[in-house]
Amino acid sequence: MPDDPNKNNVAWPTPGPNEPVPAWDEYLQLRDAVHDYLDHEPDDPAWSDIWQAFGAILGEYQRDAFVDAFGVDEPAEKPCIRRLITGEESCPHSVPQPDDDPDGPPHSPPASDHATLWLDEGEPAVYSMHVYPGNIERLDAHEPPYNLWFDLFEFASEWGLELSILPKSWYNLGSTVHVIFYPPERYR
Repeated sequence: MPDDPNKNNVAWPTPGPNEPVPAWDEYLQLRDAVHDYLDHEPDDPAWSDIWQAFGAILGEYQRDAFVDAFGVDEPAEKPCIRRLITGEESCPHSVPQPDDDPDGPPHSPPASDHATLWLDEGEPAVYSMHVYPGNIERLDAHEPPYNLWFDLFEFASEWGLELSILPKSWYNLGSTVHVIFYPPERYR
């Protein structure tokens, strides 16, 4: 665990919420378990990142919370955003052949990674993707695009979709951001 920065009388920003008062037993157990985890040296160094451990523990919970919050039933066979835009029953894109409609909606938005097209009663409802900010904010790129966030918003505007950025992603919790596209009328 890092040393307390305030011991040098430095005014650091608040880290967030304070502990509950009074703290209940389960909270204290969780707090102690987190501190113990941060203080240990795992056999596999990849697991020294507590967010990886949280992801393994909370990933399914986060996914199920998303499904409940957005009222979706199941994932589509293929994550095709064109289906969300046009309402088509299946993905018209074929991997071996180029898109036969270059002016129509594409198969995926810019920067798509770990994508899912979610259905509600069999109909396309929400397109979600879990992106690594470093793959979006390519600030060290030598040529454009340097920041694909603008491209994502332009894509949504061009195809008449809303875009939301959810900080809690169940895919690699703590390392990815959850980006969702949906028709404006869905949640109004």
